[in-house]
Amino acid sequence: MIEVFVLNKALDMVGVVDSYKSLIWAHRYNTTGDCELYLPATTESLQLLQKGFYLARTDNDMVCQIRKIELDTSVEEGNYLIVTGVDVADFLARRVVWSTMNANGNAETFIRSMVNKALGASSLYARQITNPAGARIFFLGDVAGFTEVLTEQVSYKNVGEKVREYCLRFGWGYRVLLGDKKLWFQLYKGTDRTDSVIFSEAYENLSASQYIEDDTNMGNVALVAGEGQGSKRSRNVSGFAQSVDRYEIYVDAKDISKTITWADLTAAYPTTDQGGQGYISGTAAAGYTYKMNYINIQVIDADQLANLQTTYPDGTLLTIDGNQYYQIYNEVIADLPSNVLEDGDSVVLRDVVYSVYLLTRGYEKLSEYGSVTSFSGTIEPNTTFVYGRDYYLGDMVTVENQYGISVGVRITEVIEVDDDNGYNVEPKFELITKEG
Repeated sequence: MIEVFVLNKALDMVGVVDSYKSLIWAHRYNTTGDCELYLPATTESLQLLQKGFYLARTDNDMVCQIRKIELDTSVEEGNYLIVTGVDVADFLARRVVWSTMNANGNAETFIRSMVNKALGASSLYARQITNPAGARIFFLGDVAGFTEVLTEQVSYKNVGEKVREYCLRFGWGYRVLLGDKKLWFQLYKGTDRTDSVIFSEAYENLSASQYIEDDTNMGNVALVAGEGQGSKRSRNVSGFAQSVDRYEIYVDAKDISKTITWADLTAAYPTTDQGGQGYISGTAAAGYTYKMNYINIQVIDADQLANLQTTYPDGTLLTIDGNQYYQIYNEVIADLPSNVLEDGDSVVLRDVVYSVYLLTRGYEKLSEYGSVTSFSGTIEPNTTFVYGRDYYLGDMVTVENQYGISVGVRITEVIEVDDDNGYNVEPKFELITKEG
């Protein structure tokens, strides 16, 4: 049987469960997992397995917090405990973005900052994850080194939902690992094994598959409306299509604000003193502005790029870490109330920056629409390939069905079941692509 270690609220090990009727351990790549223990009810097990304690294994990196305990008694069947735990990555879903955060640059850096401000070292003490002695136990783990970028404004959103949204967008996973009596948040990405791990009905290691092409939920052009009223309301358009192939949606983005704090502005667009390109310009009579020696605007689509090239003909198209940017020079990006500013002072963004936030929101909403091609299925475990040896959660593998459709898919969930019938593992894979 699999050994399950029980940790108290201080993350000290207080016992081991190695005798049970069944264990279900469901580990997921870009959302939270869960587990369930079904075991005889004894005085010892009732004392050991308490709500708020943790369950962990040495052969799997998911840690679950016990959230539910059921005691079933029966003269005929005996007395049993059903203990349900939830992946500690669910801690992220207990917090919201407390105010407004502006992303302009590396996506991993922004996500880590958002998590840290919500429940880590940069958050209020009351929001931090602590042990019974009051010591913080939630930390940022190793940096993955991803190069994907974001230009986005986030206000009052659930942190767990936003992290999952970004992971789905970039193909990442997220997890919270246990180490040194602490919990460590980390982004990661599975390994591409599409050339070496192949599941197919012909190989008798694919038990079921489902392939779908679905055109019933289309949307490929978004009219995004931000701040303002009537004809003065800021707008932008995400996506492009025409004639019968054009499906429009409307996105109300009033929550994206032009007014942000000086601290948020300089975090997203650092001053020259901070190693960036921003500086204060102007006079008391004419008004003060925040200018950039140069600013790199993330290129999201061809229409945006064409508009940038028309508006700023002297700009330069660049590729940095695989991402395209349009670089413009000596541009005002915000209006300032003075030339001496505190972190909490309000500043107002110019459209050169604000319009990109609207554009991004439009594409975020369009991701919920489109022509969908999906390929999902269930693998026969421990045949040709073995979980934990040949492939792992989050890895990309190849799946082929009997009609010759062959695609690379990601292992998004692994459910392990250990009971009276023995040990069984059920990996599941999924591929969903959308076209506007």
